[in-house]
Amino acid sequence: MKKIFFSLFFIFPLIGLAQTESDIRKHYTYINKQIIESIEQGFEGPLYNNHWVTNKNNRSWPAVGIYTETTDFWYDDPPDHLPASERNPKNVLLKINISRKSSHLITNEEYLYKDGKLVFFYSHEGEEGNEWETRIYFNNKGVAFKSSVKANGKELTTKDFLTEEYKDFKPNAANTMAAAKKLQDLFVKSM
Repeated sequence: MKKIFFSLFFIFPLIGLAQTESDIRKHYTYINKQIIESIEQGFEGPLYNNHWVTNKNNRSWPAVGIYTETTDFWYDDPPDHLPASERNPKNVLLKINISRKSSHLITNEEYLYKDGKLVFFYSHEGEEGNEWETRIYFNNKGVAFKSSVKANGKELTTKDFLTEEYKDFKPNAANTMAAAKKLQDLFVKSM
């Protein structure tokens, strides 16, 4: 009996720290609401925004032709919040939205952070009438616990990823995490 009680004593706190899909959806909805308020209210809004545009004038891009990319970093870091010596700039980043147009390919990506850690990734791509959506959910340890991919409205299965047609659509959580960290580092360097 003591072993069971002792085990439960350590397991319940870990369960309390676990990130669920429902928790991530609530956080996603809350942050998107704050983004909308910030866009509507301008400097009175709850979040700050760093807006980067690549190839703003739509000049022909080498080896691509049409290319433009817009990156929005949404964060909460009021100057009077914490002294610079006490704050971690990675923890203030809440969401990154990237919109990209490259020839006929249009891509929108979202990286959602909580307490400095990536918790959700979403990508929507469209090209010549085809659409792909990818979602990856991460727990507090940075491990993907759920992913889904849709190609032209069809939910892909593990078996589909083995086919030649869909093998390139299989989500790669490690690459997504690496991209999220790189973007987070760029944000911190810009501060």
